[in-house]
Amino acid sequence: MTDNPRLTLRRAGIAFGFACLLLMLAIPTIFVLLRGDRFTDSTLDYTARFRTNAAAEELARTLEQDWRDLLALAQRVPQLNPEELGHMLTGASGDGSRISWLGYADLGGTVVAATNGLLVGQDVNQRPWFRGGLSGGFAGDVHDAVLLAQLLGSGDGEPLRFIDLALPVLDQAGNPAGVLGLHINAAWLTNELRESARLYGLDLYLLNPTGDVSATSADETPSTGEMQILRAAQTGIETGGRERWPDGRDYFSTVVPQVTHGDLPNFGWRMIGRLEVGRLPFGIDLMQSGAHWALLAMITGIGLLTLVFVRAIMVPLSRLAASAEKIADGSQDYPAISRGTREASQLSLALMRLQHDRISDES
Repeated sequence: MTDNPRLTLRRAGIAFGFACLLLMLAIPTIFVLLRGDRFTDSTLDYTARFRTNAAAEELARTLEQDWRDLLALAQRVPQLNPEELGHMLTGASGDGSRISWLGYADLGGTVVAATNGLLVGQDVNQRPWFRGGLSGGFAGDVHDAVLLAQLLGSGDGEPLRFIDLALPVLDQAGNPAGVLGLHINAAWLTNELRESARLYGLDLYLLNPTGDVSATSADETPSTGEMQILRAAQTGIETGGRERWPDGRDYFSTVVPQVTHGDLPNFGWRMIGRLEVGRLPFGIDLMQSGAHWALLAMITGIGLLTLVFVRAIMVPLSRLAASAEKIADGSQDYPAISRGTREASQLSLALMRLQHDRISDES
């Protein structure tokens, strides 16, 4: 008696399905092991750039609204006397927590009207906001208060600091009449950066053209000598990359070369956003967010397809093989007709004809 191989069609089909499954699992696993770090790095780099640009755009839009309000006020200045103008500027300043001072100075540099009458009669001819406002739209970087330091104070012992917006005021004939200036509390700028940093999940640094940090959401302020990204920001070119910061951690940093929007004058700021490497563990987050369920579904799907294939294709052939062996042993039973595949149908019909011919010969 001939020994038949132990491998059956059913086992071969199941083995083939598991082999396909292992291959499908092996390929992405090898890809993750070889390219996973690079993929994660590119994802973090893109995330840092996208979020930093969004934070810079949000800050610029807020300041542009202040600029538009200043333009609207400048058009009304020639229509009001100093007392009326003072009331309007005081009302436009709000509670003073954000807009610390709003004032109008004539061409000689003497303050004519201002928030709560502060600095009225003072000479501001040498102040950068006045000189810049005479020549057109002006936006000034963070600076210490000079004339307003003793009048306002910060209330918490910290030095009072401002950012400035200023523009020329034209009289009804279209000739220069003075300068309208706006001082925004730099504490608001810091709080704005912190809120954006919390929202976007990164740290933000606002730098002036010399590389000095004007405001930041972080607790530490590195110098340009310590960080390559800070030196790159001085050039005003958009760049980024992975770098180790003085706190000993690796971050993906990016530079937004201009923080401006619409008609807002340029402050000269560059914004740096940094995203800690461990802040977005892409591979772990992906697994935790449902990849393991997708993997389980894939395994289940391949298993079910393998069973369907075995039942629909392999089992009928196995039955035909068993029927052929019985016919060869002398059985007079006809094989069942199989319609699963063309080959199975041909084989079952051939066996049926052979059985019919054998029975006819015997009778």
